[in-house]
Amino acid sequence: MTRVSVGDASLANLLARQGAQLRAGVNRAAAEIASGRPTDIGQALRGDFSPLLALDASLTRLKAYARNTGEAGLYAASQQAAISGLSSLASALGSTIVRSKDLVTPAQVDVFGSDARGRLASAVGMLNAQPAGRAVFSGTASGTLPLGAAEDMLDALQTAAAGATTASQVASAVADWFSSATGYGAFYQGAGPLTSPPIAPGETADLSVTADDPVIKETLMGFALGALLDRGVLFGVPEERADLAQRAGETLQRSQDGRITLAARIGTVEAQIEAATTRNSAEETALGILRSEQGSVDPYEAATRLEELKSQLESLYLITARVSRLSLVDYLR
Repeated sequence: MTRVSVGDASLANLLARQGAQLRAGVNRAAAEIASGRPTDIGQALRGDFSPLLALDASLTRLKAYARNTGEAGLYAASQQAAISGLSSLASALGSTIVRSKDLVTPAQVDVFGSDARGRLASAVGMLNAQPAGRAVFSGTASGTLPLGAAEDMLDALQTAAAGATTASQVASAVADWFSSATGYGAFYQGAGPLTSPPIAPGETADLSVTADDPVIKETLMGFALGALLDRGVLFGVPEERADLAQRAGETLQRSQDGRITLAARIGTVEAQIEAATTRNSAEETALGILRSEQGSVDPYEAATRLEELKSQLESLYLITARVSRLSLVDYLR
């Protein structure tokens, strides 16, 4: 019967421990070669995590800026599209009636009124745009449409102009309604200007335009003056109806410079957001590369270490195999 001494058991345990250590080393080296990252980042950085934490903080901040620039870019683009749409609606309608100043017939006035009513509804729809579920002309109340239905506006204006017998009186009543806190001020369902979001270090985007802007109100007033004709305002007084149509067209043309200025203002913000997006993206790429290099593994050193560990493990297997086959006869030889 073969007897195993204490020395033999200790040797077996020692070989098993060495085998486990070598196998763990092989697995670590293989993982580091595959990922390019050390399995123990703390050891690779010698316990100094401050550079890594600083890079991570910068990358987190840049990701927040990326979200802001994405949202702000969509916001500004939607506002720009709406202002451009308003200008297209207004210029076509205003120029038509103003060019016909001395030749306006009742039939032309009727057509103008019907056209203005439809364009007012389109203008309100543009200002109620909700890209990604946010009303871009409602200011901080982005979950609420800034304006009610165009027909509700005309109802209020028709009530305000009740009793007017001249185009001048109608225009005055409409202007008063648009400038009154109980008129357009109550019809506007939005809130104050949106807080400018940060888009880069020390830089914010001005997204403060709302449907309560004077230029937008003047444009809507021009459409409304014309639309009231389709509601029967000044019915039976063709001269005054023609005069009101002229006033509507002139209001739309007069507000053109304001719309151009407003569009340029929004366009400047769009360019600012685009430039910030490009800078932030370039910085994020550079920091990402630097981050990946922190504590990175030398692939040549890791490969050499892996081969050494494999060679040691193979040698250990040979020794273990020989020890396991050792017998008294072999020992006496």
